[in-house]
Amino acid sequence: MEEPSLGVRLAGPYHFGTVERVIRDLTPLFLVDHPIKLRLDLTSLTFVSPAALALLIAAVRRVEDLKLVDEGTVYMPQAAGIHRYLLRMDFLRQLYHGATTAEPFERKPSVGFRECRHFDSPATYPEVRRQLADAIAERCQIDEVSKGSLHVALDEVCENVLHHAGTGLGGFAAAQALTSKPVMEIAIADLGIGIRASLAKNPDYRDVASDVSAITTALRPRVSSTPERNSGIGLFVTSLLLTYNGGEILVRSGRGAVFQGSRVAELEREAVLPGTLVVLRVRTDRALDINEVYRGLDRAIKVLEPDADHQGDHADAPSR
Repeated sequence: MEEPSLGVRLAGPYHFGTVERVIRDLTPLFLVDHPIKLRLDLTSLTFVSPAALALLIAAVRRVEDLKLVDEGTVYMPQAAGIHRYLLRMDFLRQLYHGATTAEPFERKPSVGFRECRHFDSPATYPEVRRQLADAIAERCQIDEVSKGSLHVALDEVCENVLHHAGTGLGGFAAAQALTSKPVMEIAIADLGIGIRASLAKNPDYRDVASDVSAITTALRPRVSSTPERNSGIGLFVTSLLLTYNGGEILVRSGRGAVFQGSRVAELEREAVLPGTLVVLRVRTDRALDINEVYRGLDRAIKVLEPDADHQGDHADAPSR
């Protein structure tokens, strides 16, 4: 009996403002639970953001790694610019697990962007985290102290995928500075169990009522489903860095979408995203200042623990 086929088509631009559209268009791949022949049609694709790229690769790799695709065909974009961009961002290399593909250009050092990278173990994520932080530093005003703290914040965001996502596939990350505005976009995506299910492992957060509530809870300091393993300040520190920078963070999981920074919103979405997408939007024309973050962290902890002695609060904060 011939296996059923599935056609997935992405067309037009997928920028930060159309994250919901790419989630909706990839939903058929998220739901695959039996072997199929996949036809991925990108012929009319005109633009893809790091967030869309990370989600697309994660979705295809999920069905590949679960042995749900015995035969797949990818139709690359007709427009030369986006075709070249996908090659340069290692789209095909990630889909074909690192296999070398022919490229009609000579590769130069990655400056102001980072190709899509896969991490699935404690041995692989530190390099991904370092590359993301370095990409930001290449485009932003940042001193060594703030850069070190950014490393720590990204470290915990990536580590969350390994310890909380509940998937052996791990996560995918990409970074790109935009040419149309002074913004660097960094995306980290996984297709695991999502923030709400992860938090429920901790009895303190078992009764969180919705995906939106789970995300807003996870963005608070010292919130973790495994408090014995990490401090639970990675997302909070990252959101503070971006807030003072004039940028923003989007955390998307399940039906929830929460924005903090230059835009503040808590939204219930129609499409379900299995797993979690974290998107950082950094202003490249403004500094990333860790001193403001320390002050914000102190204020937040004092609100949580008004009667506590805060002399040792910075023991859990990013090292200076």
